[in-house]
Amino acid sequence: KLYIAGNKISQVEFGRRVGVSESVISRWLKGAYPNPETVDKKVTDFLDKEEVRDIVAEVRDIPFSETNISKKIWNTLEYCRIQRTIGVVYGDAGIGKTRTMEEWKRDKTDVITVTVTPAFASPKSFLKVLARSLKSSRQGSIDDIFSEILDKLEGTDRTIVIDEAQHLTCKTLELVRSINDMQGTAIILIGNELIYNKMQGRQQAEFAQLFSRIGMKIHLLTDYFTERDVSIIFKDVEQGAAKYLLDICKSKYGLRGAIHVYINAKNNEDISVAGITAMSRMMGIGT
Repeated sequence: KLYIAGNKISQVEFGRRVGVSESVISRWLKGAYPNPETVDKKVTDFLDKEEVRDIVAEVRDIPFSETNISKKIWNTLEYCRIQRTIGVVYGDAGIGKTRTMEEWKRDKTDVITVTVTPAFASPKSFLKVLARSLKSSRQGSIDDIFSEILDKLEGTDRTIVIDEAQHLTCKTLELVRSINDMQGTAIILIGNELIYNKMQGRQQAEFAQLFSRIGMKIHLLTDYFTERDVSIIFKDVEQGAAKYLLDICKSKYGLRGAIHVYINAKNNEDISVAGITAMSRMMGIGT
């Protein structure tokens, strides 16, 4: 009960986190659940994990910082939103594209985000995910779902951000382009090098219409990280450790890799140059 009150969550949410239904957790809290031992064990396991999490550092403990790269991403996202155009933010993995996008949209009510996986790459699968985000119908043929999405967007001034967009097929990207054409909805594609390489490679002709409608594109590399970026992200490390973390940021592991090394070293209570270096080697993240 203290956990529920302290975290300002409902019994339903607590039951979901523990892995039991609302009715079970309600009766258990009242002492009216038969054979409570099974629920006791689930709750104990959950609270034990939460207690440990309270005393160790986590990746989410690193606050968002306005780095050289995040500024470029932020400005591109905002430009596309204002201009109602198609934008592409692409580049190396682990440099903060998704984190910056999430921070950028935090106080905005007109932004819809969809994260693509290979399972959602085909036109109908993607449209179902988009329809869910728009609270639109996901029933019927692909034409029905697409028409419902267009109706939902008509007369609105929305921005659709598609993360991990490199997974989308050519046909799916054509549908995305059509949404911008027909409703003037801003579309922003975020992904790795593949999303842009598709448009410039063997499928260039197929992507011609989409390519010609891109209003803004930005290519991001780990090389863009600077000493200043590291100093504002990892405020409590000495100069030598900061230099080592910068080297990781500029490597194929990116900022994501540097943060994982730092967090693990912090939990090991040693963020000195020696501690950061040893943790990096133990994790197999060399520079």
